[in-house]
Amino acid sequence: MLRTRLMVAGLFVVAAACNSKDTTTTSAGDQAVITADVAVAAADGMAEDVDVMTGMDGGIGNSAFLVGPGDFRPGLSGCTFAGGMFTCPSTTRNGLVVTRTITLLDAGGVAESAYDALLTASIHVVANISGDVTHGPWSATVLRHRDFTISGLAGTETTRTVNGSGTETVTRSRVTHNDGTRTYDITGASTVTNVVLPVRTADGGNGWPLSGTITRTFTVTLTSGPNAGRTETRTVVITFNGTSSVTGTVNGTPFTIDLAGHTALPRG
Repeated sequence: MLRTRLMVAGLFVVAAACNSKDTTTTSAGDQAVITADVAVAAADGMAEDVDVMTGMDGGIGNSAFLVGPGDFRPGLSGCTFAGGMFTCPSTTRNGLVVTRTITLLDAGGVAESAYDALLTASIHVVANISGDVTHGPWSATVLRHRDFTISGLAGTETTRTVNGSGTETVTRSRVTHNDGTRTYDITGASTVTNVVLPVRTADGGNGWPLSGTITRTFTVTLTSGPNAGRTETRTVVITFNGTSSVTGTVNGTPFTIDLAGHTALPRG
């Protein structure tokens, strides 16, 4: 009997096949699987964060447009200005619905009614993004809220800095591998700390963040398998390096996150 219990605790797939129901403990193997699956979900959120930051306007899909060498303006087409901010119509991109408000501020913190490449000092962006996403073996329904301030814009700048926060709900998160499909419901909160963006250039410079971090704290509820109903927590930290391939950790376990592909792979 003891040997059987040890085998069940050690193998996630065997546990599922045997229909074991242990909601009080999970094995080291199970914990590693959850950590890897959370890394995949986090990679999508991190990549979307970067998309929102580089656009400067809360949109996704690089919605800012180039008007001159090195001069990107936030996309404000169709937005209305009232109460010191722009409220923009909802848009759909890659199956995701985006709603957003944008506040342009001068160096004294006074709201502006138009973007000025020299006088606009910071941009406050609030964005809500919702819809279904799929990247490789992972799919989910997401609802994300972001509140970012992009500063350092006044004058002829070479970099911009982003700070802010966000929340998210990820439902029906599914990861499919050869051993089956695992499902989760996830809630999270994020903090963006001193993320430095290069000023994008007329030749289409990629704009990947040069430095800074994003920290995400997740509460993960397993919705399938022998531990369905169990709740886990994970903290994800990534550090930017000027490329699309960045280092990240999930509860200290190292991963490489591909911001272009929205994917995560274990390191080490």
